[in-house]
Amino acid sequence: MQNKIPPIVLPKFELKREFDFRDQDFERIRQLIHKEAGIALNPTKKDMVYGRLVRRIRELKLPTFAAYIDFLQSIAGKREFEQFVNALTTNLTFFFREEHHFQMLSAHLKTLAGKGEVAIWCAAASSGEEPYSIAMTALEAFPLGSKPSIHILATDLDTSMLEVGRKGIYSADKIAKLPAGYAGKYFDKLPDGSYQAKSVLRDMIQFSRLNLIDSNWGIRKQFDAIFCRNVMIYFDRDTQFAVLKKFHPLIKPQGLLFVGHSENFYFASDYFSLKGKTVYELAKPRQ
Repeated sequence: MQNKIPPIVLPKFELKREFDFRDQDFERIRQLIHKEAGIALNPTKKDMVYGRLVRRIRELKLPTFAAYIDFLQSIAGKREFEQFVNALTTNLTFFFREEHHFQMLSAHLKTLAGKGEVAIWCAAASSGEEPYSIAMTALEAFPLGSKPSIHILATDLDTSMLEVGRKGIYSADKIAKLPAGYAGKYFDKLPDGSYQAKSVLRDMIQFSRLNLIDSNWGIRKQFDAIFCRNVMIYFDRDTQFAVLKKFHPLIKPQGLLFVGHSENFYFASDYFSLKGKTVYELAKPRQ
C-alpha cells in the first residue's frame, strides 16, 4: 500500500501591529460610533478601523487602543470625539455622481419656475462636490431672468469635510470631470492650479454640521428636494426608518428624496413611494 505524504503545514504569520488592538477594543469602538453616528460597523472592518484611528493614537502619544477609547470616554477627551467620528466617516464623493439624479432634479426644478424660493437640503454633503453639483444644476435649470431665489442647506457630520466645502477649492483632476464648459463658467483657477467655486455658487450654499441620528435637527422649513445619498447604507434598519420618518414632514407635497444607488427603502412605504431610479416621492395617503 502506498504511503500517504503528510500535508505541509505552514506556520501562521500574524501582522505585527504598532499598537495593541484587541477584539474587545474593536467592539467598544463599534458601540461608540453606532451610538454617536448611527454607523453599524461590519465585524470585517477591524483592519479599516485600525488604519483610520492609528494616526490619532500616534498624535496623542497613547500606548494602546484601549487607552485611546478610555480617553474618548473621559471629560478630557470630549474634543477628541469629533476627530474620532471624522476618522470613521466615509467621504467618497465627486461632482455629478449618479448623473441621472441631476437630470431628474433639473426636470423637477423646471416645474417650480415662478414659484418663489427653491429650497434643497443635501444631508450628506461631505467635501462639497454634491451641493455644488446641485447648485450648478439649479442655475442651469432656469432661463436667464427667471431664476428664483435658491437656497441649499449642506450638512454633514464630518467638520473637516464641511470646511473643505465652505472654501470650495478643488484639485484640477476633480474639476476635469465636470460637464463641458462648467469649469470656466462656475470656477476660478487659482495660482497653484486648483479651482475655487465662484461666489455665485458659494453664496447659494449654507454649510452646517448636523448628525442625522440626533433627536432634534432644528430644521423647521420644508424642502423641494432632499439629497441623502450613500449614508443610510451604514445605518441599521431601525435607524434608517427613524431618519426617513423625520425626513417626511420636511419635504414639500411635490418634493423628492434622492438616495444612494444601493439603498432601497421599501419598508418605509407608508412614508415614501419610488418615483424613479433611487428617487422617492411622498406616499399617497391610504384610502
